[in-house]
Amino acid sequence: MKRILMLFIAATLAFSCKSAKETNSKNSTASTSEVSVEKKLQQTWILENLNGKVVSEKDFSAMPKIVMNSSTFSGSTGCNGIKGNLLSKGEKQIQFLNLTSETKKCDAKKEAEFLQLLRTTSGYSIDNNKLFLSNQFGLTMSFKKG
Repeated sequence: MKRILMLFIAATLAFSCKSAKETNSKNSTASTSEVSVEKKLQQTWILENLNGKVVSEKDFSAMPKIVMNSSTFSGSTGCNGIKGNLLSKGEKQIQFLNLTSETKKCDAKKEAEFLQLLRTTSGYSIDNNKLFLSNQFGLTMSFKKG
């Protein structure tokens, strides 16, 4: 009787360990695929349009840009450097996470608006070598290849 009980306990433990490993490997695969952004996004983008208005050097000290890699981004608000992580949850979906910015005093009138729109970005599209970012309310910014 003791042997049967020991065998039952051993089988139960072995099965539960195998289930935990399968669950963990599925979760790690899902999070890995969510992190990497599509190849055509992985380049330098220069801001052209902000909330439906063409931007100029009057709005920023220099034109803002974003350099995207597979899971991170860096760039400039035209004055301050920015960086953070990228998260893609599927086709045409992207988020700019952990966005940090330098805090130099600048004469960039639209810098705060640019940063806020990056933080709320949830979607994108690429058409004619232009990147269009959007949030829950619609199109927010457009960029040209840099």
